[in-house]
Amino acid sequence: MTTAAIRFQAAAFRQDRRGVAAVEMALLAPFLVLLFLGVVEVTQLVRVKTKMALAGQAIQDMVAGQDSATATSLATAFAGGQLVMTPFSGTALTVAIASVSFDSSGNANSVTWQVVEGGATGMTTATACALAAQMSLGGDSVIIVRETYGYVPILSYVLNKTYALTETTFGRPRNVSSISAPATSTGPTGSC
Repeated sequence: MTTAAIRFQAAAFRQDRRGVAAVEMALLAPFLVLLFLGVVEVTQLVRVKTKMALAGQAIQDMVAGQDSATATSLATAFAGGQLVMTPFSGTALTVAIASVSFDSSGNANSVTWQVVEGGATGMTTATACALAAQMSLGGDSVIIVRETYGYVPILSYVLNKTYALTETTFGRPRNVSSISAPATSTGPTGSC
C-alpha cells in the first residue's frame, strides 16, 4: 500500500460518520442504566417512608380509640401497622408506643406507660417528654408512636447499606383524657 493510499483511507475514515451514535450509546449506556437503577431505589425508599407514616398513623389511631391499653390490644395495633407496610416487609418494622400526661398548665408531666413491639428500643423519658412538649395539652395526655424501619435496598450495588428510617406520630386519646396503662410497661417511664 502506498503512502497516498494510506492518506486517502485515513481521510475517508475521518469523514465517515457511520457508527458514531452506536459509540456514543456504548459510552453513555452504563451511566444511564446506573441512573435508572438509582431512581428506582430512591423511589422505593420514598414509598417505604410513606408507608411508615401511614402505619404509624394506623397504630396511633387504633391505640387512641381505646379506654385502656392491654398487651394484646397494643400487639394487635402493631400487627395492623405491619399489614399497612405491605408490599414491604412488616418484620423490619419496630415500634415504641408511649402515653405522656400533661399537668394543668400544659407542660409534659410524665411518661405514664410505654410499650415496645417488634424488638424496638424504647424512647427515653426525656425523648418522649420532649416530643410531647410540642403538643402542650393542659391536663390531658398524648399517644406517641415512634417507628423504626430497617430498609434494605432491592439492588444493593446502587445503595449498598441498610437504612434506618424513623417516623414519629402523635395523637390524643379519643374517648378518655388518658388511656390507662397496660399490665406491664416494656419501655422507660417516669417524670419529665
